[in-house]
Amino acid sequence: MKPQRREIVVFTPGKQYSGEVDIPNVDFRTTDLLNSTNLFWKDPADKNFDDVLLMFNVTLSIDGIREFQKFARVQIRLPNIIFFHDNLTTLGNAEEKKRAEALKAKTREEKKAIHLITQVRFNSFFEIKGSFYGLFKSKSIQRYLPLSDVVMHEMIKQPDSWKKKKIHLSNNFLGVNTKYIESCVFD
Repeated sequence: MKPQRREIVVFTPGKQYSGEVDIPNVDFRTTDLLNSTNLFWKDPADKNFDDVLLMFNVTLSIDGIREFQKFARVQIRLPNIIFFHDNLTTLGNAEEKKRAEALKAKTREEKKAIHLITQVRFNSFFEIKGSFYGLFKSKSIQRYLPLSDVVMHEMIKQPDSWKKKKIHLSNNFLGVNTKYIESCVFD
């Protein structure tokens, strides 16, 4: 039986890994997977480090080289992941969506806008604008902050100036590592 997998893209300082991760079921959110204290592994005997994401059919890209290297499988240390995104446009069954709407109404959660600046790594940093639901304080204690409606730019240091490069996301969703957030403004 072929394992259930989901395509994701993971950004680390200076690198981008595009590939697949094992998921326990198709309704499982990618953010929930990466925020879990125990990452899901189809075969736990494969695990080498305690803090890694195991990816399959991976293409490693670096600035200027789209397909720098390919791997059948690779382990990426979670503390090095700045952010990730998947290509899902919808997720969740009808019952889960109904429960989420009821919870939003009960807690009076509103959509909030946020503008983030990440720490500088090597010669760049990221400027991220997006939205989230819920209390920021409770979201910020998780490993990854889930954002929707994302517009993101990478600011790259050139010899005499900064270059602004737009980052394309397939569904305007992003999970940002809270440890990489240097500053934020709530709009």
